[in-house]
Amino acid sequence: MLHRYYTNGERFFSQKELAESCGLSLGTVNPLIKKLERMRIVECRPLGLRLLDPERALVYWAAERDFFKDVTYSTFTPDNVSEVESVVKSIGLLTAHSGYKLIFGKVPFEYSCVFVYAPAEEIKKRYGPREGSPNLFVLRSDDHLKKLSQEGAVPLVQLYVDLWQMGELRGAVLEEIKKKLAGAPLRAIEKIM
Repeated sequence: MLHRYYTNGERFFSQKELAESCGLSLGTVNPLIKKLERMRIVECRPLGLRLLDPERALVYWAAERDFFKDVTYSTFTPDNVSEVESVVKSIGLLTAHSGYKLIFGKVPFEYSCVFVYAPAEEIKKRYGPREGSPNLFVLRSDDHLKKLSQEGAVPLVQLYVDLWQMGELRGAVLEEIKKKLAGAPLRAIEKIM
């Protein structure tokens, strides 16, 4: 829902459509929708639901998600961050600082860790276990996320949530992401025209 809202300005969905596009059962989707309805984030109607408060939905997701629970493998690599990003981007989807750099072309501060959604076995083949403090983190690969991503980075809403979970969504990073997300209503009008 949030990806489609922030990409195309869409506000109306059906539970069946959401379940199918995410590869989930209606039995999984319906309780989540009911919870969002109780929080007045969505409004259920006879033919589907309407997203009432996308910003609150995004913050709710960011607060509920457990980013670090999805880390399936971590290792140390002596390679510089740009080299690691170049390699792992061909295997999976960059997130956190690396995903931000890919989407925005820059990061307003230095960073030394790379986070990627990828099959852990693929990364293990390339980097293997090494001594040292981990600086390469592999998160559980997600086929649905792959469908929504562009050019090797997670979608913007996923990036927002991941950075929020890491405590890195602040300052210039937050402002740039908010600016990009704020264009959703305009994209909806452009689509209609």
